[in-house]
Amino acid sequence: MKIATPVPSSGYAFDDHATRRAYERARRGTLIALLFRVAAWFALLVVAQAVETEEQLLEGAAAFLLVPASLLLIGPGRRLLWMISVGRVLRSHSWQQCGVTRCDGVRSDGGTPVQVQVFGADGAALSTSVMTARTWRMRRPQPSLLAEGAWFAGDLARGGVIAGPGGRVLMGVRSTSEPKLS
Repeated sequence: MKIATPVPSSGYAFDDHATRRAYERARRGTLIALLFRVAAWFALLVVAQAVETEEQLLEGAAAFLLVPASLLLIGPGRRLLWMISVGRVLRSHSWQQCGVTRCDGVRSDGGTPVQVQVFGADGAALSTSVMTARTWRMRRPQPSLLAEGAWFAGDLARGGVIAGPGGRVLMGVRSTSEPKLS
């Protein structure tokens, strides 16, 4: 029998050492990836504009590669925006023990439809309406990520962050306006 990791009793989710470490590590990796890609794009721009040769093959190739290189900036930029929104939730809400259930009969456009049940200190469970769970990249998270015991930080009416025990951020959840039955 697997024993669930207890929810930290500190004030906010970001005050937990493991949560902060996991968040900072992911944020640092995102910033490094973004900086390397910006540096590569800027190097291509300098080569395309400043270098002059007789055949102009190098400048033409660099100018041609500027567009695909700029498209490579989208991924880390999008992940950084997602990390900022997760950080805001972690800095303003505390962790609560929760259970996450997939809603297979409901279709959602932007992720996996789930229902979050937050367990209070007295053992009572508060359930949410159907919410959409997603990460910055995976619109449809794997079911195995939802099967473990989870922690929730956020507002049950609007959404928040679901993490595995230990503060490892799995995905954000947000409220869906009107679930569509399939």
